[in-house]
This record gives sequence, structure tokens and C-alpha cells, in this order.
Amino acid sequence: MKTSKLFQVSTLNDLMLGDYNGTCSVKELLKHGDTGIGTYDGLDGEAIILNGKAYDGRANGVVSEMSDNDSLPFTTVAFFDESVKEEKVTFESIEDFKEKLAAELPSTNFFYMIKMHGKFNVRVRSCFKQEKPYEPLFKVAKDQREFEYHDIEGYVVGVYCPNYVEGMNLPGWHIHFISEDLTKGGHILKLSGEKVSYKLNKLTGWDLVLPETKEFSTFNLKEDLSKKTEAVEGSAKK
Repeated sequence: MKTSKLFQVSTLNDLMLGDYNGTCSVKELLKHGDTGIGTYDGLDGEAIILNGKAYDGRANGVVSEMSDNDSLPFTTVAFFDESVKEEKVTFESIEDFKEKLAAELPSTNFFYMIKMHGKFNVRVRSCFKQEKPYEPLFKVAKDQREFEYHDIEGYVVGVYCPNYVEGMNLPGWHIHFISEDLTKGGHILKLSGEKVSYKLNKLTGWDLVLPETKEFSTFNLKEDLSKKTEAVEGSAKK
């Protein structure tokens, strides 16, 4: 397997506090990776970077391919090594997924990128694009829209981050979905799949680019937002 590294724009705590200003263009982002996740300027939907193209799963249920000039306030990407061995896995929930994948990680002290393909039962969410002045994400997420799909062919793209990056990123798995026909997608809240194919990349480096925004310069980024982050990342309405 080729060595690779994670490229990240901004920090999770900066996003949590409401810095939704896009600082990295799609064109620039794709110079650093062809696979990953994130969100777009103004918190406009959920980014799914797949096979070198950038897609947006929006709160109206529509997925769009983004242009070179669209920008992202927070994102993580890597160049995915397709030469690694393909594996199969069956799981009944996100918790089951995490437990089974944990056994496949050589070490929890590295970053990983996963790409899955198959038939899923999935619930996804997305937030509407926000207007300034931006409110913190834990408030905005209360108005998220959720969509549930059964026996749908598609892709799951996810990033695993080690515990020591808490506040900088989300420890553990953060996963997004996009359907095979590229019309449905978002941040995954619930997930199950049977004999799903997946490939796993271990990432041995981490490049972090910090935004030169007023918000990043003035926010109290020492605040412990772990409980609010957990509520935002994993909560479904029902």
C-alpha cells in the first residue's frame, strides 16, 4: 500500500462555534485528495468527495456536483489507494460497524480513510445554508433535515481520527453517504449493510490548514465542546 496523508481545512471546534466561511476552493481541495468529507460555505449541506469529484448532499434532499469555485470551511480528504485488498462486512448498525472495523485497524493512533460500496439501509441528515451572523452548529443542527432510504445502492466515505485530535477533528469514525446514481446523500445517522465491500487506507501524515478568518482569530477554541459535538454528530430526530 502506498503511504498517504490526511489533508484537513480548519478545525472541528472552529466549525462548531459557527465559522462557516469557505476558505478552500474545490479546485484547491482536489489537489490534496480525491476522497473525503466536509461541508460547504455557509454550512450548505454535506460534502462527499468521491473519485476526484465534489458533491453536496443538501437539506432539500438534492445532491449536486460542485464547481471549482465553490468553497469549504471544513473538510478532510486524502488520495485513496485503490490497490489495497477489498474486504466484505455485514453490520446491523453504526455501533456494529464501528465495533467490527475496530478489529481491522492496525492501530487506533493513526488516521484512516474508508470507502464502502454496496446496498445499505441508511438515514442521512443535512443542514440548510446559513445566513450571517452565523449561530453555533449545535443550535443550527436542531433544524436539520433527515432522509431515510432502504435497500439503496451507494457509497459510504468515512474518516477515522485518533482520540488525541479531539477539538481539532472528531475522534472515531465520521461517515457520509452518496447513492450510486449520485442523487441522494448526506451525513450518516443510521446505517446497516449486508456483505458490503470496503477498502481501508491507513494514513501516515496529517496536513492542517488554518483559516484566516475573523472568527478563527477570536473564538475561544480551548472550550470543551465534546458533548455538543457528540449530540450534533450522532443525533437523529427519532
